[in-house]
Amino acid sequence: MNRLTTTLKPAAALLAMLALTGGANADTIVGDLTWTAGQSITIDEDLIIQGTLTVEPGVTVSIQNGFRIVVQSGGFLIVNGAEGQMSVFQPESGRWGGIHYDNGSGGSLSYAAIRGTVGQAVRIVGTSPVLQYCEISDVRAAGEEMDVFGVYASDNADIEVVWSTLFNIVGSTGSDGAWGAGGTASVNGENGDGGHLDGYNGSPGGPGGAAGHGKNGGDAVAIRLATGATASVSYTEISSIVGGNGGAGGFGGSGSRGGNGGNGFALFAVGNGGNGGSGGNAGAAGLGGHGGAASAVWASDPSGQVLVYQNLFHSISGGDGGAGGRGGYGAQGGGGGNGAPTELLFVCGGNGGNGGANGFDTDGARGGDAGMSNAVVIENAPVRAVVSQNTIVNTLPGARGVRGARVDSTTPSFGGNGAVGGWPNYCEGIDGTGQARPNNGVNGAYGSYADGAGLMASSPTAGIQVQAINNIFSIGAPLNAFAFSTGGDAIIASDSNLFDVDSMEDFFTGSGTTSLGFAFAIGDPMFADAGSANYRVLPGSPAIDAGDSFNVAFLGMTTDLDGNARIVDDLDTLNSGLFEPIDIGAYELSVTPDCLADFSEPFGVLDFSDVLGFLTAFGSMDPAADLSAPFGAFDFSDVLAFLSSFGAGCP
Repeated sequence: MNRLTTTLKPAAALLAMLALTGGANADTIVGDLTWTAGQSITIDEDLIIQGTLTVEPGVTVSIQNGFRIVVQSGGFLIVNGAEGQMSVFQPESGRWGGIHYDNGSGGSLSYAAIRGTVGQAVRIVGTSPVLQYCEISDVRAAGEEMDVFGVYASDNADIEVVWSTLFNIVGSTGSDGAWGAGGTASVNGENGDGGHLDGYNGSPGGPGGAAGHGKNGGDAVAIRLATGATASVSYTEISSIVGGNGGAGGFGGSGSRGGNGGNGFALFAVGNGGNGGSGGNAGAAGLGGHGGAASAVWASDPSGQVLVYQNLFHSISGGDGGAGGRGGYGAQGGGGGNGAPTELLFVCGGNGGNGGANGFDTDGARGGDAGMSNAVVIENAPVRAVVSQNTIVNTLPGARGVRGARVDSTTPSFGGNGAVGGWPNYCEGIDGTGQARPNNGVNGAYGSYADGAGLMASSPTAGIQVQAINNIFSIGAPLNAFAFSTGGDAIIASDSNLFDVDSMEDFFTGSGTTSLGFAFAIGDPMFADAGSANYRVLPGSPAIDAGDSFNVAFLGMTTDLDGNARIVDDLDTLNSGLFEPIDIGAYELSVTPDCLADFSEPFGVLDFSDVLGFLTAFGSMDPAADLSAPFGAFDFSDVLAFLSSFGAGCP
């Protein structure tokens, strides 16, 4: 029975089934098949595409838990959604396994919404599909200590992601470590008997079990390029990318109390009491798990040039490190046994056995390291990567794990009482010696801090890895927040970037080199409404007309992220950039044209007062009324210009 069901009319459904061959674990498309506009498709096995599947606008595809859509070599998946009619791929139950393009396959995703996947939403191996106007969201890990990706590309894949949104991609949370088990109960010493006058010693207490370590949080990456893969990412918003938190370390197990010594045996001599057993040592505390890393775009060893331009990246957060566990408690020693009472005159009672030594209190454990966060990571690029015209906001590392607490207890351990001697009790037995609790535990260490950076470059060889041009860096909290981070001998060449020094510790950190280049600006970017994630800039921002427009034509940036013209000269701002006036960041300030007919208060409203204002200015030959060529002459063309503007209303 074929496991792919549709709401097709009977004849169309029959044709679809003829294009599929059912397998034990998958349905297979071997010919050409089109899912037409408005269809609802349900998939309850892996769907294998060896032919060509075309998906028209408005199709809804629901996939049951764990199943995937796999485009094999020679197959094509072409999704042709439309504006306002996205083709939606979503879970029917649980989470589905995403779309996989195998090596040798092809296709494209346009206006496709891919939601509710596990592991990755789109996996691309050795091929080059285009993703445009797509929405990729709600990706979670398949299990503990596993990473998640919106798009994962490998094996020299060359992909393009444009005019898309990726958000709500969260790494796995590490579980807490198990608590250590308590020590095994000790055995009391036997009393002396006819073959042995002295009491036997109690056995030592059992040691506490070591606690489990917290699991690490998983990484979360919106677009991951591995093993030679490269990409162009443009006109895309990436947000809410969160590394998983590390789990807390478990508490060490406590040792068990030592056994009591046995009593001495009275015969014709005095039997001594046995010694109490020593207390069991405490178990070691568990380490906190490390927080997962987070990134918008992460490229490792790309085979070609990586282009990242005209994007908005915000709310990229590393996971928190887990707390370190507390050490276990060492146990008290057992009591000493009584000396044998002889009941004979002038014969002393036996000494009580000494209390056993205490087990040691162990240290608290180290907290987990914070997860790092980088908007863009470029590692070992063979040619210079270009990161241009992006707005990068709130790229924050996780919190470091707190240290595990030491055990703080000084409860003593007492020895057993000495026995009473024979009448008239001249020689009582001596009480056993108490043992002070050692209390040697110390607090564990905090986990390590991590950096948050807008751009991170790393390379073992010298040379420019990344050219950063016309970006706004407003990274976030001052502690460990940087615009740039470098590793090895990597070099970041910076030109015409705006740094929000109120929200970052410094411009750059690391062992590599960052050059501030030809120009840069420092100050508040003046976002329109950062609290509502509106990162367009307001008039007066230092980003306006301060950029370098040299690479605009090379990258094909004719519009900004809103689709407005990319190069607009704000006449109220002095041009401080290079070449044509262009704003720094993903958005160009929209210059609102003057309303030629607005001559009087209340401004923004056209009424009879504006008519009177124009006539007054026209009669006095005020330059404000000179609305049309030939300028300098007040004639009927100025009147017509006023009437045209008045009739159109103010923008």
